[in-house]
Amino acid sequence: MKTTDNHPALLFKGAGYLIGSLITFVLGISLFILTENFVIALSSSLPIGTTLGILIEQRFQSGQDQLDSRKTKLFTGLLLLGIIVFFAILFL
Repeated sequence: MKTTDNHPALLFKGAGYLIGSLITFVLGISLFILTENFVIALSSSLPIGTTLGILIEQRFQSGQDQLDSRKTKLFTGLLLLGIIVFFAILFL
């Protein structure tokens, strides 16, 4: 018989953080190639990659498709902050 229980993903703990660090590396290298400035690449890729890593890890560990609205607002705000910091440093 089939059950209706949701089974969490069979990934090890920390897989989301590793994916977030990969996103940070790829974003940092691409921003360094575009701007040719290490400080801009580092300060812009770290907040975005870290936030996405935390979000992916929580999604893997909870096994849910969606997070609650408070966490979604927090992560959206952090992503926007990372993007704003990128443009502020780039154009100032």
